[in-house]
Amino acid sequence: MVKEELLKLLEESRGEILSGNDLKDTLGVSRNAVWKAIQLLKEEGHHIDSVKNKGYTLLKESDVLSVGGLMQALGAQPSYHVEVLKEVPSTNTYLKESDSKKNNALVFAKKQTKGRGRLGRSFFSEDLGGLYFSLLKKEDLARYSPSYATIACALSVRDALSEISGLPLSIKWVNDIYYEGKKLAGILTEGTLEMETGTLSSLILGIGINVNTKGFPQELEDIATSLFMETGRTYVRQDVAKNVLSHLEKNLLLTKENPVELLSAYKKHLLYLGEEITFLYNTQLRTGILTDLTPEGHLLVESEGSLITLHSGEISIRKGEQK
Repeated sequence: MVKEELLKLLEESRGEILSGNDLKDTLGVSRNAVWKAIQLLKEEGHHIDSVKNKGYTLLKESDVLSVGGLMQALGAQPSYHVEVLKEVPSTNTYLKESDSKKNNALVFAKKQTKGRGRLGRSFFSEDLGGLYFSLLKKEDLARYSPSYATIACALSVRDALSEISGLPLSIKWVNDIYYEGKKLAGILTEGTLEMETGTLSSLILGIGINVNTKGFPQELEDIATSLFMETGRTYVRQDVAKNVLSHLEKNLLLTKENPVELLSAYKKHLLYLGEEITFLYNTQLRTGILTDLTPEGHLLVESEGSLITLHSGEISIRKGEQK
């Protein structure tokens, strides 16, 4: 308890020195108890400097996911129910299997052993520098249009990461974030429908971002990257999460209020627009020019003299010259 309360105080004054006397008085414990709690936090990876005769400071670049740190970063609105798991097969699966979770349950995993993407594909999420989390929406679902949820999530991640890093990121339809041909982040949205009414009863938005990842397994070296690898900077992941969620809450509302604006913003960053791609259509591999998005967010491809509409779940895309 002392450790959690101490971390909260340090997070609130990140980068500032807090005296040992002030900390013990605020927490109502001994100086020795403060010292022991500091050591435990350091063992967990928090970068805390002990300044002789002055006190303790949590360094601004310290990057350890904790409930206290995330709550401090995210603020009060909207009210998230934050949970940090040491290891879990998948944060999406965890939420789907937890019937008692409240609206705005926000689950982070330090490591996912079975991270998932679209079409059953896996997403590498075993690096402690990654950011893997899922958000559960159970209330006010009539404010959202589920058909645009993945688009809203992908645009939110792209915009947030671009703001933080300065990198000109792109979206590979429908849900992957790319930089110079390599995958930086992936999204998996899942919804539950009421059988009798056909209305949405829950929405889970899963996000995986390679933030401070310093390397990948050999089979992924040519197709995956991270913010750290591209910029050489270390990022505070709770701040990255805050920026992503800020964009996400706004864009989710656009799915119902103004999907035209949402699609227009998404299209600006669409990878391969106007270029030749290969795609799987009716079990056959074909080539064509990616020409546009439909009002529903599907792809329009000009192939063999006709326009083909490609729906989510039916295709696999790569640049034409990579055939």
